[in-house]
Amino acid sequence: MKVKYKDSIEYKALQRLKKIRSNVVLRKDFDGLGSYRQISRVLSRFVKNERLVKLGVAVYAKLIHSKITQASYLKEGMIATMRAVLNKFNICWEASKQERDYNAGQSTQIPVNPTTTLKDRFRRKLSYRDMEFKYE
Repeated sequence: MKVKYKDSIEYKALQRLKKIRSNVVLRKDFDGLGSYRQISRVLSRFVKNERLVKLGVAVYAKLIHSKITQASYLKEGMIATMRAVLNKFNICWEASKQERDYNAGQSTQIPVNPTTTLKDRFRRKLSYRDMEFKYE
């Protein structure tokens, strides 16, 4: 017996993905749709089709496709998306001193790849393409 697409786990996961307002998606957001392996296959398919990108263990982000460059990218940029991951895990953080100084107008040096200072313990590795998220 063949399963209709609307009854498939992929379709249900896609509908749930559309309902998630945040650009950050955790694996546990898909709990209850199927077994661990079925969810893994669906998430792998989403990554392959460039709907999602894997940032770390059980952490994904939504991608936007540019019609001009024909490339997919993070909507809010890497730093903002990674900080959204920290917020999703309820990790307290603050911007680095260099970033705070620039935002306050005390410095003209633009922090290119600012670090994020964590106030809670967080041991995961987060990366997007070949860039690793730096935190202290």
